[in-house]
Parts: sequence; structure tokens; C-alpha cells
Amino acid sequence: MSTPGLRILYVHPLALPGVEANLVQTIETCRALAELGHEVFLIVPKLKDTREATLAAYGLEPHENLVLVAEPSIRLTKSSGVRSVMRRAALLVWLRSLVRRRRTVLYFRTLRDGKLARFLLLASRWLRVPVIYEAHKIYTEKRGEQGFGAGTIARHDRLESRVFSRAHGIVASHPLLFERLRATLRRTAPMITAENGVPPLPRASGVETFDCVYAGSLFPWKNVDVCIEAAAQAGASLAIVGGNPDERLVELKAKAQQVRANVTFFGQVPRAQVFDLVSRARIVLVPVDGDSGEGERYTCPLKLLEGMVRGKAVIAADTPALRCFVSDGVDARLVTPNDAGALAAAISELRADDGVRRRLGDAARDRALGFTFAARATKVASFLETFVSGVPLAEESS
Repeated sequence: MSTPGLRILYVHPLALPGVEANLVQTIETCRALAELGHEVFLIVPKLKDTREATLAAYGLEPHENLVLVAEPSIRLTKSSGVRSVMRRAALLVWLRSLVRRRRTVLYFRTLRDGKLARFLLLASRWLRVPVIYEAHKIYTEKRGEQGFGAGTIARHDRLESRVFSRAHGIVASHPLLFERLRATLRRTAPMITAENGVPPLPRASGVETFDCVYAGSLFPWKNVDVCIEAAAQAGASLAIVGGNPDERLVELKAKAQQVRANVTFFGQVPRAQVFDLVSRARIVLVPVDGDSGEGERYTCPLKLLEGMVRGKAVIAADTPALRCFVSDGVDARLVTPNDAGALAAAISELRADDGVRRRLGDAARDRALGFTFAARATKVASFLETFVSGVPLAEESS
């Protein structure tokens, strides 16, 4: 008799659909877990469209094992504090109705909503089910880099300490984050690494109309301004796909005018159009800030893997984080971080040599196919199984 699949209650604090990369990664992982035969309830504050349209926004088909559901809505009071308490109580009762004894797991992946994180830790105890936290960064470090005050940093430190000490297991999205957590945690919970994934997209074909493309969010640590400067120095055309945050898009458009760069801004577009625009470029740029903790140590960019799986030549910042996914001269060109001149030289080099671009692109595609969401889901599901089967887990060595 075969073992029934898990019931995974995946709670996320952002509404669907949305433009954030973490929502893409979340819904792709949930869909892949469903394909493996596990029941997945992806629980969000609000669904802004039908379930079918929400999945379609990410290029995904519905699956009988994947349920998208909004948290219970409370409209009986105008008091936000009372409404929040009532909403959490209603969510707890609803989660209790979904618990299937011994085969259910609570799962969450962001600490941007501290109250939700604390609630899930308490809900795990009340429901008597394991709770798993998926870590993508160390928030205390991030807030320090962003210049937050000591009080805010201390609050995040207390929250992270509570989560890391009380979660039954931890999934780290990057090997270096895994090592950092293993070295610093006061309590060693079972922990694995499960890197971001990529759909097994076909190799790009068709006319290449741009020299370079940057796709993704526009936060300062992404170094999109370095892309613009480098494109101007190299005399290359550049497509920028993304518009989050909006104020950053305005700054970058002004930057492009200032340096007279040949840049086309596409803003925020549907995911299928992102894939199309990446396929229309000769080179994919991933120039993260080497001085930021996220860029240097923890980033696992979806757009890096998506460019690689399309068979594109990639130029990326030479940071420890990115060296976990690409190697200079093998499946990418790695350049000094934050150096527009070095990036411009690499762009000029690859623009002039179709053969090198093709060789790097072929190798990049082969490597990216080892990071599919199906492979990620298989690893995560095996980890979750250890919490409902009583099988002890040997901690990873890397």
C-alpha cells in the first residue's frame, strides 16, 4: 500500500497574483509539489482574480492537488486591531479543519509580516503539526544595511531568533545562507538547501533585437544603473524589463538620458512576455551589488536561471553567491562587481563573438536544467516527509 501524499499548508503574506519574484518562486514550487502527488493549499491574504486566471498569470495550468485560497475575511468591525485578532482566530479554526493527522505540515517563507510568523509558530503548537521556515536572507543583516535604527534591528533579531529556535525545520535557498545559518544558530534545527528553480523552457529561437537585457526588480542592490552605464560605454542596446519599485524606474530613466544610453524600458510585463524579451537579447546581464549581503552572499536570481535555460550568454557579477551557479569562461562571463567599465568590456567582447556566446549559452542551459522547480520540489518534499514519518534526517554537509 503506497504512502499518501502530504498535505502542505503554505501560508504567504502577499496577495496573488503579484509581480514579486518570491511569489513566482512560491507558486512554481507549490505547483511542482502538487505534481508530485501532495495536496498543497497556498493561503494568501487576498486573491485578486480567479484561481485559473491567477495561475495563468504565471504561465501555469490548474492542478487538482493545488488549491489557492484567501484567508477568512472579517468585516464585522471597523477596528483594525480587533479585526486582525478575529482574522487570525478565523484562520486558526480554518487551518484546524485542514489538518490531517500525522501527514500535515505548515510552511512559510518570509518574515516581512512578523505578526504572521509568530502566529504560525503558535498555530503549529496548537494544531500539533510541524512548521517549516524557508529562509532567503537574514533580515537582521538586511535591515542593518538599509540603515534602519537600532530598535528596528533589535526587533527583527528577536523575531528571527524565535523563528529559528522554534521552527521544526529550515529550508535555506542558497548554499552560503545554509552555511551562515549553521554557523550562527543557537539551536540546530534540521536544515537543507533548496535553491531557486526554473521551468524547463525551450531554447530561445528567433531574431535577436537587443544586445543585452536586464530582467527583474529595480532595487538598488540589483545594480541596474551599472547596466545602463556599461551599455552606454559599449554602445550596446539594452532592454530593461521590470518596474518595481516605481520610483526607482523614474531614477533609472533619468540616468539613461544623462549618459545617452540606448535603453528601452518595458516596465512590468506578464511573465510570458518576460521570457519572450529575454529570448530577443544576445546577452543577459546579472550585475548585482558585491557590497550588499544579498548580492554578495545570498541571492539566487530567478532571472539568472531563466536566461541560462533559454541558452543565452550571461554576464554576471563575480560574487560568491553567483559563483555557486555559474563559472567564469565555462557557462558565463563573470566581471568585477559594481564596475561599469568591466561590464562594458565583457559586453563588447561577447557582442563581437557569436561562437563564444553560443558556447557559453549551451553550457548555461545544461547547467540550468539541473535547477528545475520539479527537482526543487522533490528535495523539499523529501525533507518534509521526515517530519511526518519519524525518520531522522542527516544534516547536509554543504
